[in-house]
Amino acid sequence: MLVHIVLMRLRSKASSAALYDLERRVRDLAEAVAGPDACVVGPNITEEPLSQEYEFGFVLRFASHAELDAYHVNPAHLPISLAIRDVSRTVLVFDFALEA
Repeated sequence: MLVHIVLMRLRSKASSAALYDLERRVRDLAEAVAGPDACVVGPNITEEPLSQEYEFGFVLRFASHAELDAYHVNPAHLPISLAIRDVSRTVLVFDFALEA
């Protein structure tokens, strides 16, 4: 299993509506590529000092590298990437494999 993590430091102009739309689009794409339980998405809910001001993010789980590749080349991925860029000051992406 592969885990794809995206964390965002939001711009001050990022609206609740834009984040809701981003959340919906990420969930829809993850479900289409990897199934209904492949995605968790939402805001940071704690005042953890080590959060480094990352305020919003998502975690996607893929059964294989082929699924992760399919996610990246899906036509819906580019508009999501652009929406992330529009609402974010900084984006951190981290992928790793879970060993069975």
